[in-house]
Amino acid sequence: MTVAIVLGVVAFFVVAAVLSRQTSKIKKRAIADLEAEKETVGIFDIFELVESEVNALGLADLEGATDIPHGVLLKVWSDSEEIVNSCQDRSHLRYVVAGGINPADASDEDVTLECGE
Repeated sequence: MTVAIVLGVVAFFVVAAVLSRQTSKIKKRAIADLEAEKETVGIFDIFELVESEVNALGLADLEGATDIPHGVLLKVWSDSEEIVNSCQDRSHLRYVVAGGINPADASDEDVTLECGE
């Protein structure tokens, strides 16, 4: 009886050790996969993303866009989709900053996009 208990305890520890090693290997493999994925994905800077989107859309070239922060240009542009779609000619689009507001200090609440035909 004592021998069976000792064998049972030994078997338990052997199984626990094997499972622990397998779990450790799985964790190490997962960490290595995560590190590899981080390298392929890269690190993104939100300001670079905004800048590239503003450049791709040509928002800085619109009338009135001078000195307005690019984040504001992009936000107002996306909020003004109806105006953009209804404007016959893109060259008629212009950003308008509320009176008394310095364009460099303007927020999206201070700027509107208009289509002057």
